[in-house]
Amino acid sequence: MLNAQIRRTARIVKMVFLLLPLAACVDYDRAIKVSDVRKEEVVTVKSNQSSGHVYGINIRGTGNIDGEASISLILNGEPYKTEILKGEVSFEWDGDWYSDTAEIVYKPKLINSGELVIEYNFFILK
Repeated sequence: MLNAQIRRTARIVKMVFLLLPLAACVDYDRAIKVSDVRKEEVVTVKSNQSSGHVYGINIRGTGNIDGEASISLILNGEPYKTEILKGEVSFEWDGDWYSDTAEIVYKPKLINSGELVIEYNFFILK
């Protein structure tokens, strides 16, 4: 009986570890690509929902930068979250957000080439 209980517990633990990464997945509604990573770009992203109240945001950046750049999420005219980008790019921002738009500022420093994709999702209370 003890062996059966241990095997059952082990199966449950395995299932939790297999399913845990899926719980962390976020579906991104939209994506944009920085048009030229060598040039500064200000992007305003907007919720694609016409009704409901925005209560959160999730932003993910991926790509590759040959050089260095920074990217910031702007809140009340000031940088709220900032990342320094070099080489392989992978970052994620999330949190409370109460506007249906968000401003993202990309500033290259010494960039030779690369690409940057920004995916985003607004969370809506309907």
